[in-house]
Amino acid sequence: STFDDDLDPNYRIDRDWLLRNLPEPDQELLNLMSEKYPEQFKTLPVQVRSSNCWRIFVKFCFFSGLPIAEGEMHYKVRDSVAMETYGEEIILSHDVMEAVNGEQSAEILRLPNLKTFRYLQKHYTQQSGKLSDVIFQRKSWELVRPEV
Repeated sequence: STFDDDLDPNYRIDRDWLLRNLPEPDQELLNLMSEKYPEQFKTLPVQVRSSNCWRIFVKFCFFSGLPIAEGEMHYKVRDSVAMETYGEEIILSHDVMEAVNGEQSAEILRLPNLKTFRYLQKHYTQQSGKLSDVIFQRKSWELVRPEV
């Protein structure tokens, strides 16, 4: 098996084009999915068979994999540092910051701190192992505030 064989067949398609062309997660789409994939659809909990609980997420925490909703506060490695050291965007969920530092402290902190970096390196060893040491410095990060 080669690297290309392991990739999603849509890997080389422009990400923005794919997002623009995704169908809306409405009831019509769910009906189509239940017709095309009846066995898999039956395994879904009843709560997620309604279109009102589906949303499209385009950002995810690099470490935890948690989805980050459009306009939700999060942290990211500065673009110049991320591209130079990893080649793509590196995002940290605010939920992870809350888990590490507590809800009140996480609200006060503007950037990931040493405690957060240690937590990421201990609990997300595989993801952290892909990153250079410069990523685990506060100066490499910036806060992305919720859009109002």
